[in-house]
Amino acid sequence: MYVRIRSIRRITNDANHNAFTGVCYFKGALYVAYREGAAHADPTGKIIVLRSNDEGKHFETVAVFRKQSDARDAHLYSDGQKLYAVGFEADSEKKYWKTYTAWTEDGRNWSEWTETQGTEGFILWKPQFHKGKYYCAGYGEFERGKSSTVAWFESDDAVRWERKYDIHKGKDIPTECYLDFFKNDVAVMIMRCDDKTKKPYLCKSEPPYRKWDMVRLDIPLLGPCLWVVNDEIWISGRWFLHPDITHVGVFKIKDNKSELRLVLPSGPGFDISYMGATRDPENPSRFWFSYYSGHTAPQDPDIDQFSHPDIYLVEALFYSARNFICDWLISDVKDISLDQAKYCDSRDKNIVWRKISAYKDAESSASVIGFVDAGKYTKGKKGVIYFTTDVDLGPIENAKMYLGYDGPVIVWLNGQQIFSGPGTNPAIVDKTKIPINARHGRNTITIALDTNGGKAEGIFCRIVSE
Repeated sequence: MYVRIRSIRRITNDANHNAFTGVCYFKGALYVAYREGAAHADPTGKIIVLRSNDEGKHFETVAVFRKQSDARDAHLYSDGQKLYAVGFEADSEKKYWKTYTAWTEDGRNWSEWTETQGTEGFILWKPQFHKGKYYCAGYGEFERGKSSTVAWFESDDAVRWERKYDIHKGKDIPTECYLDFFKNDVAVMIMRCDDKTKKPYLCKSEPPYRKWDMVRLDIPLLGPCLWVVNDEIWISGRWFLHPDITHVGVFKIKDNKSELRLVLPSGPGFDISYMGATRDPENPSRFWFSYYSGHTAPQDPDIDQFSHPDIYLVEALFYSARNFICDWLISDVKDISLDQAKYCDSRDKNIVWRKISAYKDAESSASVIGFVDAGKYTKGKKGVIYFTTDVDLGPIENAKMYLGYDGPVIVWLNGQQIFSGPGTNPAIVDKTKIPINARHGRNTITIALDTNGGKAEGIFCRIVSE
């Protein structure tokens, strides 16, 4: 898999210390939670929940949580019916901490900030809902600089939890755990360790999650985050390039080894990371990430950028080169409207066709795997451009065409119209899934793309059997 960043937005800009984030999709809206305070550790800290109805372009505050002390380490998760916010509160000397939870059914009207039952002395870190049950690894029994315990918790209602057993405890000081699940229900998580190495554990367990395989990773990483894409493990966190320099690094895990894939704008100070991750429920290749960093100063020049970090929102796409149709013929832009477009293919002698290929790799920072980029031909031109290709398919059942496009389109398969739609700008990989009746052997695909006033640039297209 490859990853490409679609956008990075700073969503706070003030004199507060904004940090410790979570993000979640819920009922068509995007939510970001974070802790706002006067400093990294401050008794006035509170958890803010923001909501966006336009995919992160604009936010409104929908909830503020604090009971009696520093509320921090905000996380969001959902079972589809309710959205949950979870965090903990600690006194100034961290002699005690308590996990709290609040929930909503509509995103606006929230419950009280309620102490989470069954977690006494433990901090729940990023609970997850999976196949009818809530799961989480929490840490506690903390003796600063000496030892701690990570325990496995389960719940039927996300409010009352049960400590099932201890996963790991010891002098490597295990703490924050970020959890996700493979398609086969195997649980995987990353476990922070606060010993001198700062190297986390990668942990896996099969249902019913009573025995864990643990491997120490090869990089120092704090404030960890983990997510699964097509059964690949990706992680992020506060990555130490040098004992005195950190950035938010994004890594793919292969054979229990880390492969650096991205460095997000961040650092170089230590007060960064704590990423949240959420999938687009309509597109499993599209993710949103939240994190904090002080690398960009607020507008007020008198504000110390390193003492007052801000929250950032990242939109990312994950790609595999597998099954993308790369080789196409395209026409010139025709001065017609889309409703005037008629079927044509490479045998139409009234059209001058030119060859064009999708990007097959990510060697160029401007490229996107599988994208057929006709931007230099469509830029500024109103009308319709045709894409056509012949693809040879072996025996295929339950065939689906996955399509992404940045203007209105009409799609034909073997001369028969199979789809029309308005598109999104920019094009999103696998945005639209179309059931098709592909035949064994040669199949002709033709796509008429409205240039959207010259803004449309191209398409993604692949065919798979599901």
